[in-house]
Amino acid sequence: MKERVVNIFVFGDTTHVDAIGWRLYERSGTYEELVAFLQARAQRDYRIAARNDLKEPIPWWEFEVLVRMSPLSSEFVGAGIVGEDDVYCITYIVNEEVRVDDTVISVDRGSVPDYLTVYLTEGGLDIPRLIHDDHFVAIHLLWNNRKYVSCLKLVFSAIDTFGFVEYGPDDRNGFTRWLDEYCKLETVGVTSEELWQLRNSLIHMTNLDSRKVRSGETPRLLPRITDLDRDVEPLVDGMKVLHVTRFVTTVLREGLEKWLQSYNRNRGKFADFVERYDTVVSEARLQRPTS
Repeated sequence: MKERVVNIFVFGDTTHVDAIGWRLYERSGTYEELVAFLQARAQRDYRIAARNDLKEPIPWWEFEVLVRMSPLSSEFVGAGIVGEDDVYCITYIVNEEVRVDDTVISVDRGSVPDYLTVYLTEGGLDIPRLIHDDHFVAIHLLWNNRKYVSCLKLVFSAIDTFGFVEYGPDDRNGFTRWLDEYCKLETVGVTSEELWQLRNSLIHMTNLDSRKVRSGETPRLLPRITDLDRDVEPLVDGMKVLHVTRFVTTVLREGLEKWLQSYNRNRGKFADFVERYDTVVSEARLQRPTS
């Protein structure tokens, strides 16, 4: 049985996309054979493709995110060119030259879904649900089973990820910068540097004594688990007390809300989020469908 297959071409310069082109075929064969057919014809097809100019050029990163998030709702599909069951290839044409390395093919059935499509809603990418599923499902599981030390390790690891996504891989102070910018640490009486030292000692050695704590440069923090509304002593045997419940359930939650709101104020951050979050590992992206 023959299927519709489509060669799609994205035209632009080195910074912006300005047009979409396409060539339609009906072919029979396996998925791999159909893809190979389209790729073999790309060099010729783009010169004779039907073409729609965009009303306004858009940046490449924005188009790439659009295709990642929902390829069947972008400009070329709006014109009714590609159907849900069609096999297609997208080839980028930059300054009228084929960028072979940038060819994108439709996703074959049985592969791991792109997290951008899984978390796409009518209002855009549901980043809060993505963060919750990738980080806080496990945190809540440990907390509810009273595995507080392991839980705190995961909390610190999550903050590492937030700092990485916000400031990039070359910023070694992402953990403390993220806490200082988005969290009201004064409400629990600790500093980002003190939390960083606790993070280092817990994650690497499962104790309270990082190198700076042992040298006396930073005070030792004593994690204390208690009711949210119950205050803790600020000092116990010379150690500063961290109200873990208040830090995790209030300070961190409010910091996350503030951080996520920053994406509404500055849409340009979204490209960095996608680029950096692509490298974050989660259970969902390591698992393949069973059927």
